[in-house]
Amino acid sequence: MRVMPLSRLARELTRDASEADKQIDFKAAGLYLPGLQTVAATTVSAAVSVIACWLIPSTGISAVRTLALTATAGLCIVRAPVRLGRTPGVNTVFAALRPCCLIYVLCLVLEQLVHTCVTDAATYEQGLWRRVIYHVSMATLIAAGFIRAAAPRSESDVSFLVASAALLTIALLPPPAIALSGPLCSPPTVSDAGERTLRALAFSSVYTILVYSAAPISNNLGDTIVCVARSAAASGWVLGAVGYTLPLCIVQIALVLYKSLPSTAIEYDSVASTERLSHDLLSDAHASDADEHAQANEIVKRVMQCRDKAPHAPSRLDEVRSAERGHALRAGCNGGGATGGITFDLSVAPLLKPNGATASTTTTKAAIITEQRMAEIAASIV
Repeated sequence: MRVMPLSRLARELTRDASEADKQIDFKAAGLYLPGLQTVAATTVSAAVSVIACWLIPSTGISAVRTLALTATAGLCIVRAPVRLGRTPGVNTVFAALRPCCLIYVLCLVLEQLVHTCVTDAATYEQGLWRRVIYHVSMATLIAAGFIRAAAPRSESDVSFLVASAALLTIALLPPPAIALSGPLCSPPTVSDAGERTLRALAFSSVYTILVYSAAPISNNLGDTIVCVARSAAASGWVLGAVGYTLPLCIVQIALVLYKSLPSTAIEYDSVASTERLSHDLLSDAHASDADEHAQANEIVKRVMQCRDKAPHAPSRLDEVRSAERGHALRAGCNGGGATGGITFDLSVAPLLKPNGATASTTTTKAAIITEQRMAEIAASIV
């Protein structure tokens, strides 16, 4: 394997993190290769932790050495994603899948720490009530995992909070320790080795399915951390629950697939509710536009009716207006003026707006024309 300089590795990671890879093609087969790669890396790490304790004599076993071999084996496999062509979304998904191996190694370290502060006289029967608390907390973790599996794309973090409370309880009241035991310094039996490898396989499978069912909505650190935290909290029970509960991981995977397969695209609850709200607002806008259009047509129709009913001016109205251009016009008369005056009232009847308000009335009244002037105009017309 060619050694990559740290500077080049940093540039490559930065380039992958800034790549515009938001569109995830779930129909491409190449998108699921990183998932298989993650499962393989976690399973290999578990196998290396077993083999490292088997090949070295009991007196020479070191937890630090086992940890170094286990972590190195897993990290070498997930150093870069396995690609098949240029599949959109590989970097986004792989950024959330890569921590799976690290989370598994971290769990091995925590389990080993449980057995550090112990006396030689410690036995399995001691601390029975702490074991009861441990199993109750594990049952709570299983329930939290199934809550997430029932709604993998939910934006609610109830399952994560429940899982966090259960893990905190285990950390404060851990099960009793046993001397010279632990996954990093105690050679396991064949059955224990098989169980450890099976747990790693089941944990990575559940974790991978949860990541694919609710992949990050963008290729940035914040969205990746949210996806990793939710997936780890929902799948962590596999590493600590008693052996006869492991078949529940198959039920959890089936439930996640059942809830995820009907939808062809990633859609989170908040995004879906926003889209439904936008659709409703758009429908209301179209309905409002249709109502306003009908009301506008009704107003135009009424205006045309009012114009047809309005009195017409004399046949030579242009000459009348030209003749009276030099005279003062008195606007706003209500018929009062010189005796015998003729008034042209071209007012339009008030119109009602859609909201019930009265439209402003435009009233235009011609000036009062005296009989003498009208006689002169009539003589000039003849």
